[in-house]
Amino acid sequence: MTTSVIIPTKNEITGMKEIVPQVNLEWADEWIVVDGNSTDGTIEEAKKLGLTVIQQKGDGLGDAYREAVKHATCENILFFSPDGNAPPEYIPKLINKMNEGDYDIVQISRFGKNGKSEDDTAVTAFGNRMFTFLVNSFFGGKLTDALFGFKIIKKKVFQEINLDGQFLTLEQQMSIKSMKLNLKIAEIDGTEPKRVGDEAKMKPLTTGKQLSSQIIKEFIFWKIK
Repeated sequence: MTTSVIIPTKNEITGMKEIVPQVNLEWADEWIVVDGNSTDGTIEEAKKLGLTVIQQKGDGLGDAYREAVKHATCENILFFSPDGNAPPEYIPKLINKMNEGDYDIVQISRFGKNGKSEDDTAVTAFGNRMFTFLVNSFFGGKLTDALFGFKIIKKKVFQEINLDGQFLTLEQQMSIKSMKLNLKIAEIDGTEPKRVGDEAKMKPLTTGKQLSSQIIKEFIFWKIK
């Protein structure tokens, strides 16, 4: 099966110079950068590397995903962040696992037996594990990591589950709706290195409230829109 790799960016010049050159373009059939109006040279650097660049029309990660998927021409979609949290060497592992089994989604897990995060603080590590536990408990799943966005998914599945979340709520919503549909999911234990470039802008308290509200909403309205 063919694979499109989608790389969402917004002022990720450090990752574009340090992380993206580590990929082998032969790993996948199509590489698309979807950019949210970068002003630091990210777009120019991506073009130098031979990547297709499309301009994001809306705001947020969810919009970036949806915009890029519209342009993708392959059967599978792999989401890859250039911020250093997603080691490039896992890209062929995700693609190979997807192709060898009849999976709907294959994702990297930071909290499986052989996984770890070098980027988590005590607070974010607790939050990631807690919300993974809650998602599994409410929706009958068995994931070890419900919030990491380094994954490959069938394009038709992504379009069918109709996501409207942003950032971590997007990743959690993808896990929730996958459980509701009883999709076939595989996890590969992996390491999340520290982020490169600017510090993450995620606010734990605000994000925690958003994730909690989403779980309640999805549980009460048990349906795929």
